[in-house]
Amino acid sequence: MIEVDTKGLSCPEPVLMVQDALKDHPKDTIRVESDRATPRDNIIKLAERSGRKASYVEQGDIFVITIE
Repeated sequence: MIEVDTKGLSCPEPVLMVQDALKDHPKDTIRVESDRATPRDNIIKLAERSGRKASYVEQGDIFVITIE
């Protein structure tokens, strides 16, 4: 599992980080931790446009996005 921590970052940096992870690890599950400042919906859309499934759960003030 690849982990990407985007907490505290603002757009477009989190999306670019996830884009790199998708490109570098096309078959691995990617776990993204983000906070409310991170564009959660954009990360999910990026994953889906890449042919991957994405879901998220809220853990307090943190979103955990899983891309499979």
